[in-house]
Amino acid sequence: MNKKITWKELKALDDIYHLKKTKAVIQGHPYISYLLNDKGILDLKRDNIKVIISAKGFEEFYEREFKMQYDEAKFFLESNGIEANAKNSFTLEEVKTLMLIEENKAELKSKPTNIEDFSNEFFDISKYLKNKIGLRNAVFKILDITQFPLDKKENQWRIVVDRQNPDAVIICENKSFLKQPWIAKNTNVKLWYVGGNNIKVLDDIDEFELPKPFYYCCDWDLAGLEIYERIKRKLKLRNKDIILLYPNLPHKKISTYIAYHDSHWNLNKKLSGLQIENFNKKELLLIQDLIKNEQWIEEESFDLITMLRSQLEGR
Repeated sequence: MNKKITWKELKALDDIYHLKKTKAVIQGHPYISYLLNDKGILDLKRDNIKVIISAKGFEEFYEREFKMQYDEAKFFLESNGIEANAKNSFTLEEVKTLMLIEENKAELKSKPTNIEDFSNEFFDISKYLKNKIGLRNAVFKILDITQFPLDKKENQWRIVVDRQNPDAVIICENKSFLKQPWIAKNTNVKLWYVGGNNIKVLDDIDEFELPKPFYYCCDWDLAGLEIYERIKRKLKLRNKDIILLYPNLPHKKISTYIAYHDSHWNLNKKLSGLQIENFNKKELLLIQDLIKNEQWIEEESFDLITMLRSQLEGR
């Protein structure tokens, strides 16, 4: 449970250890509630219940569970020029991860990457850092960078993993699969990343590429499927169609209302505003289920090799 404790609660516990009390508004946190009501090692001041005070057993508990971690984390943050105050929303686990990043700083800086791959490597979720501005800035400060090298915005660029005479072209919404070149080799496909919404580069596809089958791999959320529809319309102008890759089973569905995700279904529109004619029956059933349950499927969770082989063998 204490993995979810943030710096605000941790600092308050340290104040209780040293000052025997805190005025920090932390009673609503489940872990603090647990220490107050279940373990009974914290209490509320009788004449001011907004003040939390220590009770029997708290000092021993804090020294065993938190003191060393807090002291090390505070020293680490301050040594790296990162504020260690109650306004900081880092969890204790996030600070531990920052410490691991700092330990591997030289190795990490020698190998360019993008924010999705870095986030997935250290926080287990590819989009974890995108909406956590404070945490992302802390990572940048530790690595002495202003952004990840492969996230630099350039006009009309396209990252490609090439193959000689590929069987198909796969356009990816995110970069992660392009960082796994064995996918292209094992399936004999060319992988393209066109920068999410930056699909104008598709206007310049060479004619010799067009006879190949085109597939689109994306997050199955409203944003990803809207981009698919725009790509489909754009390619239609060149008499070219594109096939949406269907997520492999079992589907790893996630709530759209999680911290790192900001694409939500429009429940006021039929099929969330998507055009029914752009999807087959199987795809529509999955989309309708995702909308009904307000869930999505992350592209990085796909087994792309299995999906591609299924598509290519079924042609």
